Amino acid sequence: MISQIIQVLEPLIQLSMIIMVGLYFIFSNTIMSSLKQFESGADVMVEINQIILNPLFMAVFWISGLGSLYLVIFAEGLLFVSGFIFLVGTTLVTIVRNVPLNNQLRDSGAEREQIWQNYFDKWVFWNHVRSVAAVTSGLLLVI
Repeated sequence: MISQIIQVLEPLIQLSMIIMVGLYFIFSNTIMSSLKQFESGADVMVEINQIILNPLFMAVFWISGLGSLYLVIFAEGLLFVSGFIFLVGTTLVTIVRNVPLNNQLRDSGAEREQIWQNYFDKWVFWNHVRSVAAVTSGLLLVI
């Protein structure tokens, strides 16, 4: 019974990780560069951060993060390495680096435009870290 559950869960874990690859990549490749072009980029980013915290995103984010921890604990070889890279390079970076920056931007009020450049540079750097980690992890899942 447990092995049947695992056979269903492992592909879902891997799918959630692959979905996150696309999310991190699109922010690194397109969204942040677009926001940089607009005077109200900081306000738009605050809105994006509010909208993205929906049940579907949160489910995929936590399934991918906990799933990568599962791979670290129970998998071997490339799956273990994939899980480790994903856990550290995306989930932990998100929690420790990107979320605090998002909260700072959200709570900045009238000073939002003044902190935008510093926020932007740090957030984009850490998102590039997440993107590289996610793509590497995703590659390891499929080879």
